[in-house]
Amino acid sequence: MPTITTIYWVAMLEWLIKLAAAIAAVVAIAITVLNYRTQTKLKQAEWLKSLFEKFFENTTYKEVRGWLEYGRLHEKLMAEDQQSREMNEEKFTDFLNFFEFIAVLYARRHLTGEQVSDVFGYYLSKIKADADCQKWISQYSFEMLKVLLEYA
Repeated sequence: MPTITTIYWVAMLEWLIKLAAAIAAVVAIAITVLNYRTQTKLKQAEWLKSLFEKFFENTTYKEVRGWLEYGRLHEKLMAEDQQSREMNEEKFTDFLNFFEFIAVLYARRHLTGEQVSDVFGYYLSKIKADADCQKWISQYSFEMLKVLLEYA
């Protein structure tokens, strides 16, 4: 027959095992949360790097960036030659679609407003200030971009 001392030590051992398991669970949860945050920041950095390369290093948006930057957007969108105007409109639409995609990433919290502003703030402010951009955004329902521009 077990003595009271033996019962006490067994109960104490069981309690210590449960305590150790609880501490291990809390530590595991903390490690998981830290890992998730690290992975999220890494993924955001990858997104930003990819977007930066597409926007600044590739030539896809370079021409439209120049139109916007040097005040020639209106002239390009109103070109008298129909073929030139349509080509310019297509390039400009692609440019706005790029920012619409960024706005989707922002809305879904894949990117923070600060990250978007750090990399694309200059062009977002140019888009926000340009009457032709605002008209185009409203006319062709760039709804996510509208929201992003409110932040910018």
